[in-house]
Amino acid sequence: MVLVAAWILLPRAAYPHNPTTTTVLFNREIVTLLQRKCVQCHAEGRLAMPLVTYAQARPWAEAIKEETLSRRMPPWPAERGFGAFSNDIALTPREFEFLISWIDGGVPEGTDPAPAFVDHGDHWTLGTPDAVVAAATPFAIDARSAPAFRRFTIDTALAHDAWVRAIDFKPDPRVARGAFLSVAGTGQYLGGWTPWQSSTELPAGAAFKLPAHARITVDVMYSGTSQAVNDTPQLALYFAPASPATPIITTTLRAAANARTPGRLVAEFKATEARALVSLRPDLPAGTRSLEIKLMRPDGSRDVLLWVKDARQLWPTPYVFRKPVPLPAGSVLEAVAYSQPESGAEGSTSGADGSSPRSLTIALNHYATK
Repeated sequence: MVLVAAWILLPRAAYPHNPTTTTVLFNREIVTLLQRKCVQCHAEGRLAMPLVTYAQARPWAEAIKEETLSRRMPPWPAERGFGAFSNDIALTPREFEFLISWIDGGVPEGTDPAPAFVDHGDHWTLGTPDAVVAAATPFAIDARSAPAFRRFTIDTALAHDAWVRAIDFKPDPRVARGAFLSVAGTGQYLGGWTPWQSSTELPAGAAFKLPAHARITVDVMYSGTSQAVNDTPQLALYFAPASPATPIITTTLRAAANARTPGRLVAEFKATEARALVSLRPDLPAGTRSLEIKLMRPDGSRDVLLWVKDARQLWPTPYVFRKPVPLPAGSVLEAVAYSQPESGAEGSTSGADGSSPRSLTIALNHYATK
């Protein structure tokens, strides 16, 4: 649960004489909540101040309350109730109640020992990979540099075509906020990385094709820390044992602003055959305020698959559906974004080439169904 601009928030002390009026304890409910939702960024050597122990978290209690009440943290922009995503980091209503009850109730620690913190950053989350490839040279991130996308490529050195069922990515956790990976030339979207979910695993029987000698395009949003950092990201590949029953296809939707409605961008995808939608990656123009992706079926029924009411471009986020979403033949996906395309718009970021994005781009990963 990364606190944006945490370095400028002064911790507010919780004094020992504050009366305890809650049964929620740090060493029981709160530490497990933080381990699920927060310490991926809030630990030593990560993006923000550590919140692993009671001594570390207690001085920040009021700041944590402020950030969660304002919904700035955790940095999950999608509105609850529209689509179900496996990488959703948002607090559940129960987690929110626990957290506020603990803070308002005197931040009690508890007498039983807290569960040990297990740092998963030092190993591959999906087990031993079939191949590990890395950037050829370190990428320099200047001290205190503003958040911005940087692009580089990774050579896979594959001697033959391969089918990949999963990937895991490891940038430097001190400076990386998010990343997207795709195959250079083909545009196949492989998956995204966030501090709270490093790997992308496809549904059983599904895989994407990685051509021989493929090069992987990597777009990483870096944000400088107090010192310059040289990052050499690594990419783990997990191969499918044979040609998959369900090859993953990437369709890229694009929409540019027009003179009549410059702040409204619309893109559509029509399923000419039955498909299943696995994930999507929005690339939002600078100044985007909201995004809605709606599924319209041939029978007239409709569902909102994603609604981002308050876009947060400082936290680029992929969306991986908990279960593939059926797209009947003839159904239409409509993506509508509203933006204020001013170069100085609050929260805007530069594109991978250093320029400001001018159009809405959404990568859809899907496969054919019978």
